[in-house]
Order: sequence, then C-alpha cells, then structure tokens
Amino acid sequence: MAEHSRVIVIGGGQSGLVAGYYLKKAGIPFVILDAGSRVGQAWRSRWDSLELFTIAQYCELPELRFPGRRGRFPSKDEMADYIEDYAREHQLPVRLETSVSALKPRPEGGYLLATNQGDYTADHVIVATGAFRVQYTPPLAEKLDQDVYQVHTGSYHNPGEIPGRDVLVVGAANSGAQIATELAGTHRVTLAQGSPLPHFGRKFLFKGLHWWGDKLGLIGKPLEGERDRLHKKTILVGASLQKLAKRSGMELAARAVDAGGRTVHFEDGAKADFDAVVWATGFRWDYRWIDAPVFTDIGMPEHYRGVTDAEGLYFLGMQCQYSYGSGLIWWVKFDAEYLVRQIAAAPQGLAKNDPARAQL
Repeated sequence: MAEHSRVIVIGGGQSGLVAGYYLKKAGIPFVILDAGSRVGQAWRSRWDSLELFTIAQYCELPELRFPGRRGRFPSKDEMADYIEDYAREHQLPVRLETSVSALKPRPEGGYLLATNQGDYTADHVIVATGAFRVQYTPPLAEKLDQDVYQVHTGSYHNPGEIPGRDVLVVGAANSGAQIATELAGTHRVTLAQGSPLPHFGRKFLFKGLHWWGDKLGLIGKPLEGERDRLHKKTILVGASLQKLAKRSGMELAARAVDAGGRTVHFEDGAKADFDAVVWATGFRWDYRWIDAPVFTDIGMPEHYRGVTDAEGLYFLGMQCQYSYGSGLIWWVKFDAEYLVRQIAAAPQGLAKNDPARAQL
C-alpha cells in the first residue's frame, strides 16, 4: 500500500530543504524524497576543487548561519556539509536513496509517485530537483576516436583523471573556465569558447558580487516579461578569459564546430589534435517522468512563480523561476515561502471523492 503525505517534496538539495523548513513552520505534514545516499550528495559529486563564487553570507538558508567568515568563498564540500547540518538542525524528514521514477495524477485527486522504495501518494507535490539534470554533450563528440578520453564536467573530479598531455576544454562559462585553469597546471590546455561572455569580478570594492546584487535589488527583482531573455544570459564570474589564459598559460580557441579522429576543428578554420576533451557544455532539462499537462512544446513547465495549472503541483529552484535569484541559494527562500502559503491555503485533502473535503 502506498504511503501518503499531505505534501511530498522531490529533491533534498537546498531548495527542497528550504521548502521543508517553511512546511514545518506552517505545521503541514510532509516528507522529502532524495535519490542521494547522503544529504548534500549533489554538491559532493562535483569536481574536487570547486569553490562557490557566492560568498558565505549568501550561502545561508533560513535560521542557520553559514560557519566561518562571511565574506569568504566556501568550497563545495563546505556547502554540502552545511546543508546536511541544516536538515539535521531543523529535523527535516528526508528519505535518502529514494529516487522518483514517475509522477502522475490520481483519478480521485492528488498524485501517485513511483519510487525505487515503493509508491507514495500526496495531495501536493513540490518538484525541487532543479531543471538542468542531464549532462549535454554535442554530437561532434561521437566523431572523435575511442582512444580520445572524453568526460563531461558533471563527471570530472581532478586533473589526475585526465590522461595524455593535450587537453581541450569545450565551453568557456564558469565551469569550463575554472576546470581549464586547473588543468593548465598539469596539461597543455586549449579552451574553446563560443560567443564572448560578459564577466564580473568575484568582488567589487571588497564586497561579493551577490552582495551588490542584493543591496541594489537586482537579484530579487521579479522578472515579469523578462524571464526568457534572462534565462539565456550567462555571466562569467571572476577574471576575463584573456587574463586567465595569461596567468595559466592555456590557449584560447574559437568555437569547436567539427571533429574527426583525434582532430577538432574550430570556427575560425584552425584545427588541433588532442588526447582528451572535457565537455563544459552544460546540462539539459528532463521532465519526461512527470505525467501532467503543464509543459511547453520544449518540455519546460508553465507556471507562475512555481505554481502550475495542475492542482497541487509546484516547481521550485528553477533558474529565473520568478527572479534572477530563484535558482540561487540565499534567494530560493522567497519562492519556497510563497509556495507554502499556497499549500496552506488549500483544502486539507484534494481527493475529489473524499467525504472530509466536502465538509471543509
């Protein structure tokens, strides 16, 4: 028999935990389902040297101070430990190693969730998995010889994993730039970039970039009418690529457009041979496991601030969901609190044939 909860939160990262914080504060029964073996697993699985470009002050979740100096840039392991402490401190009911494979409406109302640990039912479901979960590698990767080592940034951990001498990093946004700089200490690195990206230093006048975005009201500003445009905007945080190349000794190349054997061809007509390629080409969304009429033609949910037209189905933590800060650690609390207010205002049971609902 399926276990029932008034609310199920899918995803035990910072977004899901903050949703849990507000649900508990409102006295609403809930459970958080997470596929990881440990809270914070998604952070721990990133590359070893990853350092956040958000200062510690803006890595905080509600009612728990981030340890250490507030103006420093935490490591990914510090972030993972912090959100694990957050779940423990607020006694949030996280079910680990519970992966949701399907979500669909029930005829009587609410939702049925199929997981590797059995079925669950819920009146309300908050999907807090993050939109971009699937590693994307461009088709030209298949044109390279099998003896060319290839890895996506989502699976890269450290330079010791990368064989050979000549390494190409494809993609010059934040992950690609950081990994290319790290690899340049042990390999001969080429960084292929597409369109030039605007860049800002991690600090300005001794304050973190996000401090300024907060104080000037830019990050939390609603994006009514601007969401799609800003969704596509990427900002390189830190030094420019030219400065990074000069400091590290790596070479900059144009966009990678074709490949064959061990050779990669670039947009400006140049070409070079490589022993390994690191694909810093980002992630794509995949909501095919959700059976609900709330998606656009390209598979993204239609919503207002995470609230969909499907009664009881919500999304949280997506990039530019409501503001530029919706996908950022410190700002996700505003969307989470909004969703919990909607749930608190809803009838106790959504089942259409539930006698208790008829009496509400």
